[in-house]
Amino acid sequence: MNTAFEYTLKASGIMREEDYPYTATDRGRCKFDKSKIVAKVANFSVVSLDEDQIAANLVKNGPLAVGINSVFMQTYIGGVSCPFICSKHLDHGVLLVGYGSAGYSPIQLKDKPYWIIKNSWGENWGENGYYKICKGSNVCGVDSLVSTVVALNTKSQ
Repeated sequence: MNTAFEYTLKASGIMREEDYPYTATDRGRCKFDKSKIVAKVANFSVVSLDEDQIAANLVKNGPLAVGINSVFMQTYIGGVSCPFICSKHLDHGVLLVGYGSAGYSPIQLKDKPYWIIKNSWGENWGENGYYKICKGSNVCGVDSLVSTVVALNTKSQ
């Protein structure tokens, strides 16, 4: 994640998601267009790994960048994902946008607190592009690498 933030500092900003959508193709070919920059990264920092602190930071500052092991995300269709066995090896970056206190988990057959994550795989994946994962035990490493970014708008969106 830090490498991505460092790139945005070096590239002088980021484009809108609509202008540079995830396509799962064109590996190795960057299509960054400086004329479409809408925000600049002023700074970034790692957030505490404590879930209460993560939630407080989310409420205070807005969405947070997180690393996650995405193996169970690939078959997600809805509900709260609470995999019993999931590696904490982080292989995907997503956006932590919220949390809830009582979402139904088909695997656990009961209500569980959860994080709400916005994925980059488009609106046809998951719940309109979002993923709910159990909160409380660093499931799939979701609490292992949490970062916040200070961004500056450069033009109206």
